[in-house]
Order: sequence, then C-alpha cells, then structure tokens
Amino acid sequence: MNSLSFILANALLLASLILVVGVPLLFASDSEPYGGRSRNIKLIERACGVWFHIVLLNGLVSFFVV
Repeated sequence: MNSLSFILANALLLASLILVVGVPLLFASDSEPYGGRSRNIKLIERACGVWFHIVLLNGLVSFFVV
C-alpha cells in the first residue's frame, strides 16, 4: 500500500507540473474566438478531470496508509 501511495503521489506531481505548463500554453495557442468550446479547452477539461481523480485516489490511499 505504501508503494501505491508513492506512485499516486508522483502521478499527482507529474500531472500538476503538466497542467502548470500546459494550461497557459493551450490558452495562448488557441486560435478560435473566446467563448467557443475549442479542442484546447476540451483537453484542459480532460486533464483537470484526470488530476481531480488522482487527488481523490491519493486521499483514499493515504487514509489507509496512515
């Protein structure tokens, strides 16, 4: 269980780093006008959803590890 917690913590760190760099980059490279649901916005929403689920899993696993 401890190794699973380590893997999830590193996955959360990696996803956070990708989002910190990726979100501004995707917003800056968006060629469509504001207000539309472009491909970049959908990618940002999916990445945030993955990040949110990793946070939930990390909290669940840390509850059992501690």
